[in-house]
Amino acid sequence: MEMHIEKKESLIEPGKYLKMWIIGSNANDTTINKTKYKVMIDDSRLYNLIEEGKEYFVSVQGSKEAQKTDYIYTFGQISVVGGTQLVGKGKIE
Repeated sequence: MEMHIEKKESLIEPGKYLKMWIIGSNANDTTINKTKYKVMIDDSRLYNLIEEGKEYFVSVQGSKEAQKTDYIYTFGQISVVGGTQLVGKGKIE
């Protein structure tokens, strides 16, 4: 999917945890009510390379945990459209 990055956010609790995420939507979806995705990112190096307002090609895989109804989508690769590949861990909720 080609994803348009709308927002980057993080929550840092020194010595306890670091949460980083981006919010984006399918760049090829022209409808008014686009589905937005929250992508949690584990790797701060990857998070720092992603820029708001840009588009990236993201490969995703879905998995379903036991006793849960929703799928968790993960990506192992993200690349600049027509450019360099970036690699890191993350999930789409």
